[in-house]
Amino acid sequence: MAFLKIIRKNYKIFLVVLVVTGLYFIGNYISFVSVSGHAIPIAFKPLPNQIINSTTTIPDKISITFNERPESDASTIRVTDYNGTRIDNNDLKIGKSEKELTVSLNKSKIVSGDYFVTWFVLSKDDGWITKGSYSFSYISDRK
Repeated sequence: MAFLKIIRKNYKIFLVVLVVTGLYFIGNYISFVSVSGHAIPIAFKPLPNQIINSTTTIPDKISITFNERPESDASTIRVTDYNGTRIDNNDLKIGKSEKELTVSLNKSKIVSGDYFVTWFVLSKDDGWITKGSYSFSYISDRK
């Protein structure tokens, strides 16, 4: 009861605090939503954590599709093996859609093991830079 008496006496202050708190949370939500607009991958080939074996052919290229258009001159996709040796041909280009980046693989360097894809992208749409990585594995039946 005492709490209600305090609120009734100071209801204007209570309303101001309530409005400011609400605006604070709304402002944080809006800023969080706008951050998610940067160039974010929406499709990968091969898939993250995919295991490629004899029933699946080794891909000719790595492709990543983003939700925004990447600037190919300022972006990279790098594919390395477990030792850090680069196995892509360093020939990044725009793929079938203007939101897809691809890099071809040097298949002669691919042996059984884990491979790491790292990407760095400058968005043409909002000018923000994003980066990330994932891995996939190849298991050969050849002995």
